Amino acid sequence: MNENIRFLNKFANHLADEARKISMSYFKKKIKIHNKNKKYFDPVTDADIGIQKKINTLINKQFPNHSILGEEDSIIKSSEYEWCVDPIDGTKSYIQGVPLWGTLISLSKNNEIILGIADIPALDERYIGHSKLSYKVIKNNKTILRVKKNKKLSESILNTTSPYVFDNKSDQKSFEKLSKKVKSTRLGGDCYSYCLLADGLIDIVVESGLKPWDIRALVPIINNAGGIISTWESKSVSDGGRIIAATNKELFKKSQKILKAKKPSS
Repeated sequence: MNENIRFLNKFANHLADEARKISMSYFKKKIKIHNKNKKYFDPVTDADIGIQKKINTLINKQFPNHSILGEEDSIIKSSEYEWCVDPIDGTKSYIQGVPLWGTLISLSKNNEIILGIADIPALDERYIGHSKLSYKVIKNNKTILRVKKNKKLSESILNTTSPYVFDNKSDQKSFEKLSKKVKSTRLGGDCYSYCLLADGLIDIVVESGLKPWDIRALVPIINNAGGIISTWESKSVSDGGRIIAATNKELFKKSQKILKAKKPSS
């Protein structure tokens, strides 16, 4: 690991530590909830806003030339480096007291994601990917992450946050088709589902309608653990969209074929 990525990783972990202090101070306590969307419930809390402000301030102070793309606030600059931040991925889980939400922090250099952190504060787990490494840290103990070896769709565990928040009904129906082909389907994981995939516990994660801050941090964690993550169209996930994460190319292609199957003309 070169000195630059070592320092960047240390700094990113410091950001996650500071975010964790804020998120845990509000978790399972009375907190004001605002709705960001008039058409559907898209909650934001003082914790989301406070974390984004804290992280942006720390990055701007340490790296004044770096760009920041954040869910709640961005500081866009012309730079080869861009941080991408989701202060609380899974705000709905957060406000309901479900402990599977996380803080997502990534860094890209010339549009390539070189560092990703998914911190799961309520479980005291942190997942990190960089420099071809993928590992989790629990109570200061580091464990290397490796995906499962299963290649059979019929033996696979499929996760998603919820098909009801997919971009459209067509994507939802495609997910339901895939769900019928796997061994088990689990809902409600938010970013934690991707961490479980990297840790060898589940096989496939499928989503639709994601934003860049929802997914970028998870890319090096999954790739470096031996998995594959791409859009339904086999494109980069850096801009979000429809996502498939799988333990291997075989499961990815099998899932993709079902999800993208054309409906027979009537």
